[in-house]
Amino acid sequence: MITTILFDIYGTLIDISTDESDMATYNAMSKWLEYKYIYVSGDQLKWLYHEEFARRLGSEEARSRAEADIFKSIIEEFEARIGEHRELFPDADVRDVFKSIVTKFASRTPEELDHLSTDLSHLFRSATRRKMFIYPTVKPALDQMQKKYRLGIVSNAQEAFTMPELGLYELARYFETIVLSSQAGVKKPNSRIFTRALGNLGVRPSEAVMVGNDMMADMMGASKLGMRTIFVSDRPARPIKGVAPDAVVQGINLFQVLELVDAWNQKQARENI
Repeated sequence: MITTILFDIYGTLIDISTDESDMATYNAMSKWLEYKYIYVSGDQLKWLYHEEFARRLGSEEARSRAEADIFKSIIEEFEARIGEHRELFPDADVRDVFKSIVTKFASRTPEELDHLSTDLSHLFRSATRRKMFIYPTVKPALDQMQKKYRLGIVSNAQEAFTMPELGLYELARYFETIVLSSQAGVKKPNSRIFTRALGNLGVRPSEAVMVGNDMMADMMGASKLGMRTIFVSDRPARPIKGVAPDAVVQGINLFQVLELVDAWNQKQARENI
């Protein structure tokens, strides 16, 4: 029987669009840092942000070509080449990235660095965010799901961004465990991030279903571990060879997700009679 439903966040519960290439973001951060007596140009910030992330992700090719205007396309090409082996590469915490940048230009205590890195992360997210809203069925459906199932989150996301955003929409209260890649140090489809969430809940993969909008990260990662999968998206899916979700919900309708899980459990109950 399915006892647990795990969710991705962005594109599944919350729709979001960001732009990390806009120079205005880095210029604004440069000016903000002046008030902390830290002097670094917007151009330097942009370069160092992408260069430091690439270094931490282990992509020497991307690092060596980390000019900001082409960095995104480089990473996309890189990830396309490594395919499912993307799981071998770790995630990085954006706060650690900003700590590393600050220490290149100023000397600060560990406590000051913690505060600065968190503030910079929030400033960066607010400046790069273009849209963000919760899908309409999310909260009413979660209200119903919570009565029957244990709920959790497994997401390739930054804790510094995501926890405040979950709080903004009052979503954190629904979930018994929230596992983010920046905390876990690995991204989906790495099985370790799913295993961590299941371990936190004390459930087996066969007792859980993963709901998400990414064929590789969500569907492949969870199914390889033995979980059932439900693909939800309001956009056309990019097919991945050898990856087939157990069910597909067109659009973001979590009530349909609940109906599917209920139906699977009812079928299993009948078979066990």
